[in-house]
Amino acid sequence: MLSRAKPAVGRGVQPTDKKKKKGRKIPKLEELLSKRDFTGAITLLEFKRHVGEEEEDTNLWLGYCAFHLGDYKRALEEYENATKEENCNSEVWVNLACTYFFLGMYKQAEAAGFKASKSRLQNRLLFHLAHKHIEKGQIN
Repeated sequence: MLSRAKPAVGRGVQPTDKKKKKGRKIPKLEELLSKRDFTGAITLLEFKRHVGEEEEDTNLWLGYCAFHLGDYKRALEEYENATKEENCNSEVWVNLACTYFFLGMYKQAEAAGFKASKSRLQNRLLFHLAHKHIEKGQIN
């Protein structure tokens, strides 16, 4: 119990030598993603990018994390940057298409969706795009 008669400072409150020496380890990207700690994952990826220790497909992972946090504009920037790289990962196009879809940019989503490799996600995205076209009366 705290009181003015007994201040909460003194020898017992000071950290021990073990606590001072014990440092915190930097988590791995896989650990953060498995915990769905997308903010932590973005922080780690940006830090590694800043110090020159980039992960493989950094743009793809940053876009993935931003998308799952609901920051679709940031995800769009990262995915568009990833499409400009020479050895562009094939998953970028379907992820970019999904981002366009969530931003309401349906024509761009369709174009990127058709560039994506065949997958269940691509099929689902194109289905939703077709449904949007029916809603707008663009398909009979």
